[in-house]
Amino acid sequence: MKSGDAMSENKQTEKSQNKFQVFFMVIIIPAAFAVILAVVLLYYLGFNVGETFQKTAGFMPFIENEQEEELPEEEKLAQLEHENESYVQQIGQLESRLEEKEKEVADLEEELLTLQTDEIASQDIEEVTADLTDIVKTLEGMTASKAADIISELPQEEAVTYLRMMRVNNRAEVLSRVEPESAAQLLSQISN
Repeated sequence: MKSGDAMSENKQTEKSQNKFQVFFMVIIIPAAFAVILAVVLLYYLGFNVGETFQKTAGFMPFIENEQEEELPEEEKLAQLEHENESYVQQIGQLESRLEEKEKEVADLEEELLTLQTDEIASQDIEEVTADLTDIVKTLEGMTASKAADIISELPQEEAVTYLRMMRVNNRAEVLSRVEPESAAQLLSQISN
């Protein structure tokens, strides 16, 4: 008996499926075809089917009207343009601040370079002065006759530099050992 009940249920489901298929084939498909055919014919006859449909659909409460959406879009566009202008102004301000900062950096770099150059120059002067002082001490440590021989062999400008840096007593002893003509020239340059 169970097989008989199962067969009757299968027949009932087949009948309900057949009814649905018949309904779909006889009513839904021909109706869709008729609507499509009508829209195409109206379009070729010169009717604006899309606009007519929008106007008709606009009266229905659940379909939003496009004109209502246009106002917020225009407002949104105006708002975006305003934001764009403010961003452009901010960019201009930031660019001018950047230029100022770049100028400050360039000035500071130039000042640093000047300070470094001055420091190097002062170090060079200190080194030269230290070297000259050492040479003068060496000349002062020698006997006056040996120092006079060395001074006589040096170029006149160098000799004057060393003699200026010597103590007065040592300078007098060295100049007393140098030839009188050379001593006179050296003294005239030392006094200038």
